[in-house]
Amino acid sequence: MQETHHYDIIVIGSGPAGEKAAMQASKLKKQVALIEKSPRLGGASLHTGTIPSKSLRETVMHLALLRQQTHGIEINFKENLTIQELMYRKEIVIQDQENSLRRNFEKNGITVIEGTPRFQSATTLEITPADDGENFEITADYFIVATGSSPRRPSWAPFDNECVFDSDTILNIKHLPKKVTIIGAGVIGCEYASIFSKMGIRVNLIARDRNVLPFIDRQIAENLMYQMRNQRVTLRLGENVKDIEKINSDEIHVKLESQKVLPCSTVLVAAGRYANSTGLNLEEIGVELGNNGLIKTDDNFQTAQANIYAVGDVIGFPGLASTSMSQARIAVLHAFNELESETMPKDLPLGIWTIPAVSMVGKTEEELTDACIPYEIGIAHFKEISRAHIMGEDEGILKLLFDPETLKILGVHIIGPRASELIHLGHSVMFFDGTIKYFMNTVFNAPTLDEAYRVAAFNGMNRLDHESL
Repeated sequence: MQETHHYDIIVIGSGPAGEKAAMQASKLKKQVALIEKSPRLGGASLHTGTIPSKSLRETVMHLALLRQQTHGIEINFKENLTIQELMYRKEIVIQDQENSLRRNFEKNGITVIEGTPRFQSATTLEITPADDGENFEITADYFIVATGSSPRRPSWAPFDNECVFDSDTILNIKHLPKKVTIIGAGVIGCEYASIFSKMGIRVNLIARDRNVLPFIDRQIAENLMYQMRNQRVTLRLGENVKDIEKINSDEIHVKLESQKVLPCSTVLVAAGRYANSTGLNLEEIGVELGNNGLIKTDDNFQTAQANIYAVGDVIGFPGLASTSMSQARIAVLHAFNELESETMPKDLPLGIWTIPAVSMVGKTEEELTDACIPYEIGIAHFKEISRAHIMGEDEGILKLLFDPETLKILGVHIIGPRASELIHLGHSVMFFDGTIKYFMNTVFNAPTLDEAYRVAAFNGMNRLDHESL
């Protein structure tokens, strides 16, 4: 066995969370090693998740816009158009991003080790090299587990990667389906339902709950469901799948417990994800695991083993690249006693890339009601915003929740074009304890979508004025 090398901190996984953890530690002048079992850096986010799916969404949006601009001239997708053609830039983007990661790691003195890790103790990792070389050990004072997650593949789903797919393999579909049934109305299910329906493909979206995306504001969710229905998505709410039967190469029957039978050509199972914690030997060294292999952590992302932290998808909700990176930074700063010198936001924005996009930060109406916290609402409809008219985007809502006494912002909820970018203004004002008066008094460039904040703020103040009469 090779000589054991010691590091200040070892990061396991090279996705957004692992990258941020390694970079943050290097900025603190720590000796850092990053372990990645795959020959390619970037994790699921770069190769099978965020980047490829958002690339597909962007292409579909451009094609849809082209259709709108043809002044009634019908433009159809060719019958044999493939996902690969729609995503012709995907591999270029992925390779550029991966090369950038390698350069940044090298520039910052981060040692990248390709292999499969396994904890021998709370301070020691055994590495099985990817090149079948001799196993070796490395040690560290601290560890960040950022191994991500994988699609859950229920036993009742006959995955064949030809007709029945999970969220990773759907990107390898060979041709556009005639009709898609998507099982699961979480983030992934709703995003792909939007993408396929925007292509003109009929979609069945099955959800166990009576609502899609149960963690977002109900008004926003209802607006999303309304717009999805307008885009040829049939919502099957409160339904459970009983069986999936492959009739032939072109037809699949999805059977529901309610006795409904849904014929389609393609099935996407988006029934949750499980943590990539298997094989790390975590429980043997005192790290607690929960359902679906999720690692249990405290508010600083510290596990039951004090020198081991976990961040990103491997700890569960919300499982987004943006929140994962923030978690990683907090974990590293906490490990090296630097967190007190930083002011971290207590609320993080969430972005969901449906069509239209959804984004939120802070509390929902339902959460405030359950907590018995008084609030008032200010709403701007995009049909009131000049920029939205220019873009041809009349649907959409920007909603402010605020304290009726202090006027401080409690939550911001948006559905509409560029929602995931618009949310940052509201988040910034919340972070600095601002009030809705900021939006009333500031000067917005016109015409811009940001003006919706001013409209919503005045709408909220008008409600207060009316209630005082």
